[in-house]
Amino acid sequence: MIPRSLVSPRFALLVVAIAPLALACRTEGAPQAAPSASAASPPAVPVDRLAPGELAPGTVDVFGFPVPRELEVVSRTRDAALLIGQASPDAVSRYVRAHVDVSHLEVAGSRTIFPKARIKKGAPDRVYRFVVAPEGARVKLAIEDITPPPVVGGLSDAERWRRAGFSPDGMPLDPKALE
Repeated sequence: MIPRSLVSPRFALLVVAIAPLALACRTEGAPQAAPSASAASPPAVPVDRLAPGELAPGTVDVFGFPVPRELEVVSRTRDAALLIGQASPDAVSRYVRAHVDVSHLEVAGSRTIFPKARIKKGAPDRVYRFVVAPEGARVKLAIEDITPPPVVGGLSDAERWRRAGFSPDGMPLDPKALE
């Protein structure tokens, strides 16, 4: 015999409400494992963070310009420097563009010229000319300080001529100095 409490309409309603929930909890096949933390998280950012072909700054600088690791300072004077190394001219041009302020650049054949550039980490009152040119399988970067000399005000015409090494009529003060 079935007890009377199991035949009540309330019990029947409860069974009808719970049965679909119990069937929905049933899984087909083996239980799936939760995704691992490494699969759920995005891939880690690479340590070097350089794009392919991008040059990294080295430890040497010229006039405040950080020399790329791939280039070597071959010659350096008070107002010029020559760097040569194993890199593509395009990569060196992109590197220079990132480290200088320049209004425009000129492309002449295979050379890229930055005619009046200011080095971002250099002296703000200095102007430089950068020339990037291929040299066989290597690349050459020439840097030249083209800052004009300061203008001295309050000089007479005769004094300006004398400072240039000439008399006011245009004759050299020391003709032997021109030889």
